[in-house]
Amino acid sequence: MSATVKTKALAAFVQQCLDPLPDAVLIDTHHNKLMRQARRLPWCKADAVTSLTRAETDYWHAKSIHAMYVLEDEDRSSAYSDKRMASVDRNRQAVADQIRVPALALLAVQWKREAAKDRYLPIVADEVAKLVAADEAFLAAHPITKQPRRKTWLERPLLNPA
Repeated sequence: MSATVKTKALAAFVQQCLDPLPDAVLIDTHHNKLMRQARRLPWCKADAVTSLTRAETDYWHAKSIHAMYVLEDEDRSSAYSDKRMASVDRNRQAVADQIRVPALALLAVQWKREAAKDRYLPIVADEVAKLVAADEAFLAAHPITKQPRRKTWLERPLLNPA
């Protein structure tokens, strides 16, 4: 009797060894994290350029308003407005360039979708759709956790809403 029990246990063990592992067990989260981190520097560089051009646009707008209403100098205000329009073009180009950089997280993909709503960007909607689809495919293929993300205390519903 004990020989048959041992044989059955051995057969069950061998069967478990031969069965393929679930996909969640086979995820190499460290490799995926490194793959995503490789995208961080290009994204941060593009974001810095976009932020700088946005700040430049805001600066020239403020200078133009100041010249118009405080200094009451329309010529200077017009010159500042011309500089602002040039910086708006640089800002749009910077946004388009950042959309072309691979996204490092789903939040960046969401930013790309929102930024692409500007119809004056020098990028075609088809190109944006392809870039977003490629980013989503990469992020889906390289998860950094084995389980879905748990909600933080800020995202959980209140127990006793007042």
